[in-house]
Amino acid sequence: MKIAILGGTGKLGLAFAQRLLRTEHEVAIGSRDASNAAAAAKTLGDRVRGMTNAESAGWCDLAIVSVPYAGHRTLLEPLRDGLKGKIIIDAAVPIDPANIFQIKTETGKSAAEETAAIINGADVFAAFQTISHRVLRRVDVSHDVLVAGDSGRKSQVVELIRSLGVRPVDAGPLQVAGHLERMTVLLLSINKANNVKESGIKITGV
Repeated sequence: MKIAILGGTGKLGLAFAQRLLRTEHEVAIGSRDASNAAAAAKTLGDRVRGMTNAESAGWCDLAIVSVPYAGHRTLLEPLRDGLKGKIIIDAAVPIDPANIFQIKTETGKSAAEETAAIINGADVFAAFQTISHRVLRRVDVSHDVLVAGDSGRKSQVVELIRSLGVRPVDAGPLQVAGHLERMTVLLLSINKANNVKESGIKITGV
């Protein structure tokens, strides 16, 4: 599968790329600036391509959205045609800049639901809200990853997540994505209260 990490030059995007190098998938880092994408890809070796976001959207079978929420709509709106009909995993968390223990979106819906509205015809999933880029970079460490989405293609997403060395847990339909995003701010609060940086979620009984 061809996988593009949109807005992939940041800490989260590069952490996804490191995990993907464990797999046989083809990987591209997307950026607004092709030279920035190429430079980021070069740090990871010959298997990772650097492209503009538009190029990587057209190239990929599956896209991972790894930008901060502030750049969410700006990233996605130009990519409507390139991402139509494709799988999108949205890892964005719309943390309220005025209060990091709350989430805030333009519409009141989750960031992932906003993605589904922007990219009509894509199969959108919310995932990775409860796992930090620090954990993703430690490729020998496994956490649970909650996945929300409606499409019959969820099995492909679950299998991809499993191939990254973490444990996927089906959290239900896309309408629960907001709860996944709120779990991020809960974990931030747990981190602060316990003076740690990498608390995570473990689901039992499934």
